[in-house]
Amino acid sequence: MAKILLRSAGDPFEVIEAGDPRAWGIGFYGTNVGNLLFADSTHRLLSVPGTEIVANHFVHERRAFTADEVAATNDEYDHFVVPLANALRPEFTRPLTRLTAFIEQLSIPTTIVGIGAQLSLDDLDTAPGDELAALHRRFMNSVLERSSKVGVRGEITAAYLRRLGYGDEHVEIIGCPSIYLNGPDLTVRDERSTPIADEDPVAVSMSPLTAPWFETYVDAFADRHPRMTYVGQTHHDFAMLQWGRHRQPEMGIDRDHRLYAEDRTRMFLDAGSWMRFLATQRFAFGTRIHGNVAAVLAGTPAMVVAHDSRVLELCDYHGLPYTMLDSFRAETTVDELYQAADFTSFHNRLADGWKRLTAFLDDAGLANVAQPGQTSAAYDAELAALEPAAPVATLRGSGDDAIRRIEDRIHALKIASEHAETAAKRRERELEKKLTASAKSQAKRIAALETTTSKQQTRIERQAGRLDRQRALIDELRADLARHQERAGLRGFVRRVRRRLRRSAG
Repeated sequence: MAKILLRSAGDPFEVIEAGDPRAWGIGFYGTNVGNLLFADSTHRLLSVPGTEIVANHFVHERRAFTADEVAATNDEYDHFVVPLANALRPEFTRPLTRLTAFIEQLSIPTTIVGIGAQLSLDDLDTAPGDELAALHRRFMNSVLERSSKVGVRGEITAAYLRRLGYGDEHVEIIGCPSIYLNGPDLTVRDERSTPIADEDPVAVSMSPLTAPWFETYVDAFADRHPRMTYVGQTHHDFAMLQWGRHRQPEMGIDRDHRLYAEDRTRMFLDAGSWMRFLATQRFAFGTRIHGNVAAVLAGTPAMVVAHDSRVLELCDYHGLPYTMLDSFRAETTVDELYQAADFTSFHNRLADGWKRLTAFLDDAGLANVAQPGQTSAAYDAELAALEPAAPVATLRGSGDDAIRRIEDRIHALKIASEHAETAAKRRERELEKKLTASAKSQAKRIAALETTTSKQQTRIERQAGRLDRQRALIDELRADLARHQERAGLRGFVRRVRRRLRRSAG
């Protein structure tokens, strides 16, 4: 059986509720639930009989790793598959550095699916700084040593990589796999013959960098459309909804905003519940690319408000309807956006995009659902059997519902506190055991060293005695030699005197 290590926030079959501490802070989804869409889609694409897929929980970019972990990966897995989003950007330098270092030590094939560059629309033709360019080249080189090509999101990313020296022989444009979460047979509703009514349910998303747009236009839209809901995606949105906290002022919405105060803000912690909610909406729009993709996957028309390269290139590649952020006017209406949401191009491109993506997987040696005889039936059945997580809602609400929400938060904190206390006691016991074991080990080592030292001291003393005896013997030999030399000298003198006496007598 083939075993694949997948860069993914988590296993799609693990349902995590808002009260679970794993969803707090930097959640199990990373910092953005949009990560779930392209990771889950890749998981499903590769979930065929004879293949086991294991999520890495982003561990290889969240912390340093050991040589033993690398060796275990090489021994246990047959392939490392890495779905990525806008990873070629300055803010992703540290995670990408760690991920690159990990890949450099792998001996198994490594395949990148859908990486993108994030550039402002004013910097599409500029080259990156030397340090960033060096990292991106290092990353590309590490991957290309383990695969024939790198799958990128669109032409803007391909052009960026060409400026770094990587051409068509190194790069394949495959878009974002999130579009194919449910396969290539996707139809978005077209009900534009009936204009958006004020009371129609509408969903809106927002990126932090576009807060002024949100404050200028969406606040006005909220007045006209009382059933408009802001659908958050980040850990900051989660903190605001779950605890009433707000830690990112540039978000443009906080607990004092009317959409929070009027209980018109939600967040979803799994792709299924997210799409099910968006299926109930008449229309979705906003600056979050995956907020709009989630709506499209649910069959709901959406309009992307493009503001940077990552959004623009995906819209261009997949044929998603979009409007530029700076095209908004004071008189722009939600219905105007809705009427402009023409999905003809999107539908026409689905089949070719699917073939290109799955051909890329074929070339990488990855079995996938598009191959003859392959199916994701087991994956789909297991996912369908799950009870989805409840949406994360505000603390406002009304009546008993509001009280229940507060009670749920208090209960979550209580459980988390108990778990933290239990975990702390467990760690304390484990540490105490380790310290006791270490103390015993140190005591044994000290005793062994003392024994060794004593033996060495005895040996040294014996050697010192032996050296003293040898020095005494040497002294005696030197004295004997001196005496012999003295005697030899006297005998020589006597012989010389006798020779002279004999010569004089003669």
